[in-house]
Amino acid sequence: MMSPVDRIPDSQRPRPSLLKLYWAHFVVGATGFGGSIVWLRHTLVEQYGWLSAEEFNEGLSIAQFMPGPNVFNLMAAVSRHLRGIRGVIVSTVGIMTMPFIFVLILGSLYERYGDLPAVQHAMHGIAPVAAGLMLAFGVKTASSPSLRNPIALVSVLTFIAVAFFRVSLPVALAMMAPLGIAIAWRRIR
Repeated sequence: MMSPVDRIPDSQRPRPSLLKLYWAHFVVGATGFGGSIVWLRHTLVEQYGWLSAEEFNEGLSIAQFMPGPNVFNLMAAVSRHLRGIRGVIVSTVGIMTMPFIFVLILGSLYERYGDLPAVQHAMHGIAPVAAGLMLAFGVKTASSPSLRNPIALVSVLTFIAVAFFRVSLPVALAMMAPLGIAIAWRRIR
């Protein structure tokens, strides 16, 4: 079944303002807990008509193929198509605003109530899950033929720092991110 948007030529489709692009992605980021791709589709296809259903599906297929979160891959591609690099920046800030605020609030609550036994038990339950995810990531990375890629080395070094040397993840990421960016920058030049 064709969406009404499928019949609209590109030249006649609405081109969103940067503010509207920000707001659309802000709403997706604020409401998309565990299912942002569903809200992104609703926003892009049904609510605003910036993409047809077919274009969304094609974009999602490509986004799933690329490394990284599907929502961000698709959001960046669509935002670039709609408003260029400024659209990508605005959309990224929009989709990250509420999660950023949410993490700040949770961090403040943890700082205040982190010593309570119930909170400590919850955190002890989360730690093995996080460790298992890191271990699975390390195993997948180590067994990948793409390990010859210099950027994969950054992932392996980050895993080793966190898993074996007990460097906190934010510190490890802060240390390794510049190296990863430098390698990626050099590869595209």
